[in-house]
Amino acid sequence: MPEHRLHHGSDLDEPGLVRAVLDTDVFVSGLIGVEGPPRQIIDAWLDGQFTLVTSLYLVEELTHVLDDGRIAQRIRLEPAEVDMVLAALLSESDIVPGELDLLGVTRDPKDDQVVACAVAGRAAYIVSGDDDLLALETLAGTRVVTPRQFLGVLR
Repeated sequence: MPEHRLHHGSDLDEPGLVRAVLDTDVFVSGLIGVEGPPRQIIDAWLDGQFTLVTSLYLVEELTHVLDDGRIAQRIRLEPAEVDMVLAALLSESDIVPGELDLLGVTRDPKDDQVVACAVAGRAAYIVSGDDDLLALETLAGTRVVTPRQFLGVLR
C-alpha cells in the first residue's frame, strides 16, 4: 500500500504540533484510569493538541490487549467509547507503514516496533512507562519520556 494512503491525520505535518508515539501501556493505562497523565494524554490527542504517530502493528497490539478479559474488565469506558478511541486511532493518527526493521535496538524485542514507528514517523517523542524504552532516553532524534514528562511538553 502506498505510504501516502496510510497518513490519515488531517493535521499531518501541521506546524507547531508535536509528533509522538504512545506505547501501548500508556493507552491501556489511559483507558483504565479516569484521571492521571495517561488519560490526560489521550484526551489531549483527541483534542488535537499533538499528532499521534502509530503503525498498524501498534494498533493491532492495542486491540489484542484490549480483547484480554482481565484488561477489558478494568477499563472505565463503555464499549462504544473504546470503539471510538480505536476508530480515532485509524482516522486521526499518522499511521506509518511499519516496514522499518530496527531489530535489537531495545532490551525487549517487542519494543523495537515502537522505536521503528517513531523513527519512520519522524516523531519527536515516544511516551512510555516501560523501563526498557525509557532506558534509551534518546534514539535517532526521538526522546523517550514518561507520560508525566510528556504532559510537561504539551503545556
